[in-house]
Amino acid sequence: MQQRIAIASGKGGVGKSTISVCLALEMAARGHRVLLVDCDIGLRSLDLILGVDEHVLFSWADVALGRCTLKQAIMLFADIHLLCAPLAAEPDLKEDMLQNLMQNCGEYDIVIIDTPAGLGFGFRVALMAATRCMIVSTADPVCVRSVAATSARVRQLGVEDVRLVINRFDRKKAVQGQLMMIDTVIDQTETQLIGIVPQQSMLFAKTANAQPLGAHLVRQAVAQIADRLDGANVPLVIPQAQ
Repeated sequence: MQQRIAIASGKGGVGKSTISVCLALEMAARGHRVLLVDCDIGLRSLDLILGVDEHVLFSWADVALGRCTLKQAIMLFADIHLLCAPLAAEPDLKEDMLQNLMQNCGEYDIVIIDTPAGLGFGFRVALMAATRCMIVSTADPVCVRSVAATSARVRQLGVEDVRLVINRFDRKKAVQGQLMMIDTVIDQTETQLIGIVPQQSMLFAKTANAQPLGAHLVRQAVAQIADRLDGANVPLVIPQAQ
């Protein structure tokens, strides 16, 4: 059965798009047929992260509005298929267009939908097309506060399977009081944890240069999230910060 996973955040700058790319790469490496969809209308970034921006001709909006075929709009990066967001909002775009488009994407096992920050139009487009949601947050009070509001809105849009990813976690900083502890984040967000991704400065550089993630802490953390999405019972390991 196809999984359509919205990767969301209430606040921007938490690493949501990078998590989307890393998870897509991990799922593809496991043999899944993966479609990665950028829903950040006007501020798309996945094409830049994957280094295919110079080759993008169409977006999923062009498909939905009949300007091109789905095949023409899909970009190929390694084993990932990418659908880019439109570069500008258009009055003819409707909130259910991506959801309807997904009916023609049955060949994919996994669809990862990178949502924009906040709870606006692009967020609603993404969640209407999703069957489950992962909310990405860092362990600071501003981000944690936004998770509760985001989670509630996700459920209002009909997605009941909501999980939390704590990104850029540094155990030492949490012990020193510079970040919140894991248990505190879970208690305050009231959202079930699916993974903890440690702080690692080289992560973006590796994806932007089209290099594999390699055997490091972030790769292991994303692999554990993928295990859980695949239905495995994997113990939660809190990674040591680098």
